Amino acid sequence: MTGSQSLERGIAIIELLDASRRPLGVREIARSLNLSPTIVQRLINTLHAHTYVRRDDETKRYSIGYRVLSLGASLARTDNLIVMAQAELRQIASLHKLNGYLGILRGNRALYLLSIQSEGPVAIRNEPGEVTFLHTTALGKVMLSGLTDEQAATLLGPKPLPKVTEATKTDPADIVADLAEIRRLGYASIFDENIMGVVSVGAPIRDAFGQVRAALSVAFARQFEPDLKLDVVVDLVVTAAHRLSAKLGYIQP
Repeated sequence: MTGSQSLERGIAIIELLDASRRPLGVREIARSLNLSPTIVQRLINTLHAHTYVRRDDETKRYSIGYRVLSLGASLARTDNLIVMAQAELRQIASLHKLNGYLGILRGNRALYLLSIQSEGPVAIRNEPGEVTFLHTTALGKVMLSGLTDEQAATLLGPKPLPKVTEATKTDPADIVADLAEIRRLGYASIFDENIMGVVSVGAPIRDAFGQVRAALSVAFARQFEPDLKLDVVVDLVVTAAHRLSAKLGYIQP
């Protein structure tokens, strides 16, 4: 087994355990990853020795280890965009009780870099490192709008997209058709498309070259925030995204 192959398999084990809601045995992991139990045992012994996974001594099953929690800590402290966005989202969460997120495009998914929970009555949790659909979230639609229609269509593919709620648009052509309006407005808003009863608004964060580098979004439950006006939320998100873009060198036309 080459070093790079061992690394890839080790990462696959960590990702599998991270996604699992229960501890897994060596044979379960082997079946899920189409590997031999011997190879999995050897890799997981190494991961366990370095505390990336932990073992239940009674069941002999494995789950994600505490060491993994520290992997992104230095990035969160040193990445300028994350640090700046965290300040913006914390202020929005504190003053307006809106849950806030920062995400980037990774393949055909949106990857969360930040998730700031407000003190509002509803928890809408997405942890950093998690991925989400592009077609059901304001975060994802904003990042799609940073692509050309042709690029977005290629990324979404020709087949119907997963239907998350009754309000989810599943035709890739419909999603692409909406991008022109998102570009014109400078933000995306969704209602019930990802979670029923939840409104989300997202805006692009651009770099010095005008490219969409990331997206900022907030979400709230209409049932518990009936007096919260959409235009107020849009202004909060767009203004914060503009400030972050300016700090990255982007000059508004």
